[in-house]
Amino acid sequence: MLYYLDELRTAMNATTGRRRYNLISGVVFIVIAGALFVAGAPFPVFVAYFCASFVLDIALVVRWARKDAIAAYRQTESEP
Repeated sequence: MLYYLDELRTAMNATTGRRRYNLISGVVFIVIAGALFVAGAPFPVFVAYFCASFVLDIALVVRWARKDAIAAYRQTESEP
């Protein structure tokens, strides 16, 4: 499991665009969560937002990790 988490972390930081996405999505998450808190939204709304954000981010990172793994496999496969 730790190896898998390390692969996900590596995939998240592999390129400048991915690092930029992570920073921007973190800021947007905090802003929206703060707006929900200030607006007095019910707790289930906040939980639903948190879960949706978490699931979408994890799906994107897993896609990145899979793409990187396939690219690495193809690169080693083409070498003599």
